[in-house]
Amino acid sequence: MSSVTCTISKDVLDDVKKCRLDDPNANMLAYIAKIDTDKKAVVKDAQFNNIAFEDLAEELPENEPRYVVLSYRQTHKDGRVSYPLVFIYYLPTTAKPVHRMLYASTQPLFSKETRLSDPYLLIESEDLSQEWLEGHLNKFSS
Repeated sequence: MSSVTCTISKDVLDDVKKCRLDDPNANMLAYIAKIDTDKKAVVKDAQFNNIAFEDLAEELPENEPRYVVLSYRQTHKDGRVSYPLVFIYYLPTTAKPVHRMLYASTQPLFSKETRLSDPYLLIESEDLSQEWLEGHLNKFSS
């Protein structure tokens, strides 16, 4: 039996539903959610259209976890283009233990409510790159 630690605001759920690239010239849309520790609720932190991986990595705080939802333009080896919606669970080792536990206990609910399963764990923001993401995306493809 699990207990629910935090709620997820309706605004976050609505925003995540809209997280799809709609600009054919854009490569990535990023939505960052955080936990408001006073309200014990997942809320919007930031949203970026057509952001580069390096810039997104700089937006992630050094010492606080985040939930990141990406709509990413992926070009496959055979030339096909797809737009996967990806959930990245950013959990830096330098985060306070209480924050690590709060995000860890809320992550399954966030996955369920947003219908984004199998989050990719990111420990160091500097690791966030196209190669890192495509390595995860291609892990199970043939």
